[in-house]
Amino acid sequence: MDLPWLDRGRIATGAVILIVVLVVGAVGWAFIEQLTLAQELQEEARKLEALVATREAERDQLVATLAYVQTDEYVEKWAREELKMARPGEVVVLPLVTAGEDQPEPGRTPEAPESHLDLPDARPFWVVWWDALFGP
Repeated sequence: MDLPWLDRGRIATGAVILIVVLVVGAVGWAFIEQLTLAQELQEEARKLEALVATREAERDQLVATLAYVQTDEYVEKWAREELKMARPGEVVVLPLVTAGEDQPEPGRTPEAPESHLDLPDARPFWVVWWDALFGP
C-alpha cells in the first residue's frame, strides 16, 4: 500500500531539514555559551588587573619603606623617638603626662579615687571590734 503523501523523497528531505536545524541549534547554543563564558572571563580579568595594580602599589610602597629604613636618617629618628636617646651634649626631655592620659583642666585638681578602707562599713566587723578594744 503506497500512500501518495508519504513519499520517500519528502521523508528524506524532512529528515535532512530536521537534522540541519538540530545541528544549527546546537552550534548556536554552544556559541551563546562561549560568549557568556568570555564575558565572565573578561570581568574576572578586570578584577584581577585591579588587584594586581593594588598589589604593585603596595610593593612599591614597601620597597620605598625598605630603602628609607636602611638609611642613617631612619636609625637616628628611631633612636630618638623610640629609645629616647640623644647625641653627646644634648639633653633628653621627657614629658610627665603622655598623650594617652587625660590631662586635668587648669585650676582644677584631679579627684582622688575613693578607697573602700576609709569607710567604716567596708572593714570586717572583727577589725572594727579589735580597733575599739585595743586601738588602731
